[in-house]
Amino acid sequence: MRQDSNVSSQKQENSSAPTSRMVEPRLAPVAGDQSEPLFAETIHERAEKANLPPLKSKNLSDDDIEFRMWVGFGKKPLEGFVVSRIGGRWGGTFLESINLTTRPPYRRELSPQNGWEKLWSQLVDAGLLTLPDSSQLKDEVQVEDGTSYVVEVRQGSVYRTYTYMNPGYQKWREAKQMLRMANILYKWC
Repeated sequence: MRQDSNVSSQKQENSSAPTSRMVEPRLAPVAGDQSEPLFAETIHERAEKANLPPLKSKNLSDDDIEFRMWVGFGKKPLEGFVVSRIGGRWGGTFLESINLTTRPPYRRELSPQNGWEKLWSQLVDAGLLTLPDSSQLKDEVQVEDGTSYVVEVRQGSVYRTYTYMNPGYQKWREAKQMLRMANILYKWC
């Protein structure tokens, strides 16, 4: 498994967990991290409708992890993915957009075709824990009413969030990684 300078490693210690024993990447702050997600009010409103507490203030043990990827904010209605490993058990939910064409409950449980560990590994390899906020990158292409991506991730007491506005129009390698993560989630779930 790839390891970046801002990701430390630790063995999983939860013997009852159905996960394999391997070196586990750890979440660490990245230069330029934001203290609140961009579009925080919109995200909190959608999370509240799904009975989700703000991720930033959620209590997790050191071995627990949760991430949320929010997609939309322009012409595309907001939808999101919530994936967590709590007490060694994986789970996930897709939060559908709430609009005139969708019907309650506006959410469905996820069950990745090839298993949670494989999904997690692909997301980590794509940069889930290490991508910088796009504000740290140069020469952003401005697009009106495009699709933006906000990622929130918390592992134990460490929380970080980053945003990519219209990554399909950007030339950065990191924007391609952001799109790759979204494609993995949409494809697998």
